[in-house]
Amino acid sequence: MKTILKSFLMFLGVTIAFSSCSDWTETEIKDPENLTDAQKTEEYYENLRAYKKTDHPVAFGWFGEWVGSGASLEHSLRGLPDSVDFVSIWGNWKNLDEARIADKKYVKEVKGTRALVCFIVDNYGTQLTPEGETPADFWLFGQTYGEGVDLDSVRVANYANAICDTIDKYDYDGFDYDYEPNFGHSGNISKSAFSQKKYERIFVRTLAKRLGPLSGTDKLLVMDGEPQTIAGDLGECFDYFIVQAYACTSASNLDNRIAAAISNLTQPAEGTSKYLSPDSPFYPSRYLTAEEIARKYIVTENFESYAATGGVTFSDRNGNVMRSLEGMARWQPIINGRTVQKGGIGTYRMQLEYKVSGFDETYPYLRKGIHIMNPVIK
Repeated sequence: MKTILKSFLMFLGVTIAFSSCSDWTETEIKDPENLTDAQKTEEYYENLRAYKKTDHPVAFGWFGEWVGSGASLEHSLRGLPDSVDFVSIWGNWKNLDEARIADKKYVKEVKGTRALVCFIVDNYGTQLTPEGETPADFWLFGQTYGEGVDLDSVRVANYANAICDTIDKYDYDGFDYDYEPNFGHSGNISKSAFSQKKYERIFVRTLAKRLGPLSGTDKLLVMDGEPQTIAGDLGECFDYFIVQAYACTSASNLDNRIAAAISNLTQPAEGTSKYLSPDSPFYPSRYLTAEEIARKYIVTENFESYAATGGVTFSDRNGNVMRSLEGMARWQPIINGRTVQKGGIGTYRMQLEYKVSGFDETYPYLRKGIHIMNPVIK
């Protein structure tokens, strides 16, 4: 594996010092009082940033209780394993103080670790409507419109652009659209019924002009929750589909999950209930293939419940038993009889694994998962 990856990186014109790679899942700071670890060289960090630009299964997590300072790195992005690719900030993402600004800037510029805004979206205005304002009025921005104008279309587009403006304001690296209409969060944007997805499409297509693979920017647009339910023609807008496979007990469960996502996100047959006419303004430039979906597919475990154990008991396709995060790391999608690379793995409330009883190192289960997916990384 080292030889293969090294050849690939050299092909890209990147020189990687593999003697340094074993450090990439170690805590970046040895001394919690020292926020600039002199033991790691600029060459090490150049190699680390180059690695994150290669095609590999990524390490991800929802990071909560973010403070960005203090004697312990438990609540700082600096304390994450160096090889974590990107995180979604869960909860404390706005009204940033200097400590969080500096923490986010450091991991981005030095480690190449990206941070995304994340929240559940059900209705326009969620998380961003000023206190005391009525969403229906506020999101028209004081403008008046003539008869025949769909005012909710205007509101949804304004709201989507405000999310992008917020990302620019705080210098985040993108948006994680938490989409859970079948889990108590259906609203005027996020709907489970195919016939009611007009505003969902307006919302995502507006975001996609400024974020994600269609935007021409380096900003990420990812969705988490229900890729098997979202309008399938929106697949091209997203960099990753993040699946909350919490308490997953088997590879067959993951196989069934990705099969449902592929069924939804690939081009449907004309005449089916999910067929979108080519004359529709929402018709995609292209639908994703099954392999493309697999390579964007990140599976995650709930470390709010299982940080101490690395997950629940999990069985792979051969009956081998392990903890579920390890099982997710070892699991590979099978598309048309061929094993293909997945998007990666992640954990919810990842910071709760910072210290685990019985381990000297931080984030022991996530580190192991990273090494399983990318053996060059220890």
